[in-house]
Parts: sequence; structure tokens; C-alpha cells
Amino acid sequence: MKTSRSIEAEQDRPPSNAKRVYRWADLPDLRQPALYRVTDAGHEPREIVVSKNKRRVLEGLLRSPIFAASYCRLSDQVLPLRRDEGINIECKMYRNDADTGRQKFGVYSLVSSVERIETEGEQ
Repeated sequence: MKTSRSIEAEQDRPPSNAKRVYRWADLPDLRQPALYRVTDAGHEPREIVVSKNKRRVLEGLLRSPIFAASYCRLSDQVLPLRRDEGINIECKMYRNDADTGRQKFGVYSLVSSVERIETEGEQ
């Protein structure tokens, strides 16, 4: 299963709900281990446990797409979610970011269907 891809966007602007992450506090403050169900087309659903900053990034992606360029190095968490957990996270590339002046930039979004099943210590 291919779990990472970067594609050039056809439109010039990212989704209107894409979130910029300037600091870890911009992501959900959820770090304890949680159980998730991951479903991809043509594959059986599977369960994974995610914690710490990987969970914060995953929870953020569950809420909205996230700009790839951030001050907290989100790719350090996105890449293990792809590689180790097998979650399909796409990075769609765009041109001309008016807010930062970057000529090219990416936005991460979930392709896999992911749902939280339970959180350790919560009911």
C-alpha cells in the first residue's frame, strides 16, 4: 500500500479550512495513547495506537488539512505516521503563498479514513 504522496494541486489556493501551525499549542493538546481504526479502500480496517506528538498531528489532521511548512517540524511526525502506522497522508503542493511569500508550499491531508476508538484512561 502506498502511504505517502505529493501531488501538484490543480487549483491555486489550498482548502479554506487548512490550518497553519506556528507552535505546538496550535494543535490539540492530546498526548496520551489512543486507539484508532484506519480504513483504506480495498483493505481490511486495522487498529493502531498513537501517542505524544504523533497523536497531536493526527488529531489535527482529523479536524482539518494542515500546512506542511510549520515552525514545529510536522514532517517529523507525519513521516512516521505514514511509514510506521500505514496512514495515507497526502501532501498537495500549491504555488504562491500570499501569507508567507513562498513560491511553493504543501498542505497535508488525510486520505485514509481514521477514527478514534478509545483513549487510555478515558471512558
